[in-house]
Amino acid sequence: MRRVDEKGLHCLQEEVKKYLLKYLINEVYSAASLAVSTYREKTFLDCYISAGTAGPNDEHEVDQTTVFDLASLTKPFVTLPSVLLLIDQGKISWDEPLESLLERSLVDRFSKVDLQSLLCHNSGFSSHRNFWKSLKSMKDDQKKEWLLDCILEEGLEYETGTGHLYSDVGYILLGYVVEKKSGVGLDHYWRDNVAEPAGVEETLFFPTQKKKNTYGGCWVQTGHCRWTTRPLIGLVHDDNCRALGGVAGHAGLFGTSEGVLKLCKEYLNIYHHRKSELPISVETFKRAFNKVGDSEWSCGFNLPSPSGSSSGNYFSKKSRGHLGFTGVSFWIDVDKQVVVSLLTNRVRKGDDMRGIKEARPALHDLVVCCLEGKKNPPAEPGDS
Repeated sequence: MRRVDEKGLHCLQEEVKKYLLKYLINEVYSAASLAVSTYREKTFLDCYISAGTAGPNDEHEVDQTTVFDLASLTKPFVTLPSVLLLIDQGKISWDEPLESLLERSLVDRFSKVDLQSLLCHNSGFSSHRNFWKSLKSMKDDQKKEWLLDCILEEGLEYETGTGHLYSDVGYILLGYVVEKKSGVGLDHYWRDNVAEPAGVEETLFFPTQKKKNTYGGCWVQTGHCRWTTRPLIGLVHDDNCRALGGVAGHAGLFGTSEGVLKLCKEYLNIYHHRKSELPISVETFKRAFNKVGDSEWSCGFNLPSPSGSSSGNYFSKKSRGHLGFTGVSFWIDVDKQVVVSLLTNRVRKGDDMRGIKEARPALHDLVVCCLEGKKNPPAEPGDS
């Protein structure tokens, strides 16, 4: 890749802004913030481009300090690094069975489920269940034990290790594992051992730890609660997580473009054996980065699809990323040393996924084209 200077980043900002505004006009979202970082000559060059409005009455323009519901980015940003640290601390191991991880007796059907199978989505647990329908009417001190019992009473969708199915349920269990092996809540362990060392505790957080009135930036709304009709602004969009009180292994994290970009850069630093503020060993982190079987998953990360990937056409095969239901995503290209984060609230515009499915790859292609000085950038949204 050619050298990128400040002028090049300014051009990138102008072109990406056009795209973000067109998707805004097309009502793909009401708020969006895209962040780019490229590592050149021993330093990161960052830029932020935003569009739309946020706040209780949509009164504030979005920028890199605007808070978004990060949905399933909780998995690679909270649960995964917490698990990796516990591995480094010798408290758990990659092949440790679920029975040992949860410290309770389990029936034989779970005998092959281990830590790695949970992390890479081939444990056999189901993708999703509407646990919230029962949880919402329970007392808070009864919810977590009931949910764990409920999950373990269900059968597996397939034999462990014989397939891959993206599983919120598996990551809910991983949240329990972190709490069992650390002796504290998932949110507290992550904050003390990941967020604070990495310097992202002010830009990535659970609202249970940082109320709306204690953060200076504005918050993005994603919709309304199904059972209280309250606006979901500072309240997690995921029903199961919200019914649990806002903290779980699969969802619950909120944050800004600045926070997402910072943590992604720390991941890139670890991968390339550079100094990182995250206390995770290179060996452990790279094992999590390794592709598992014939799937499009490593432990905690998504790989680019052979065709139609949300990362677009130009991210390398070694790239790792993740998507979130609310319309958020990140991709880290370890070869090009480029990070792109896209945060939106596409769920506020309804259930139609076509807009965000078009926007993600188009924006990633545009970013790489601008960074590499390609002569023919992608067509603008709506062009054939």
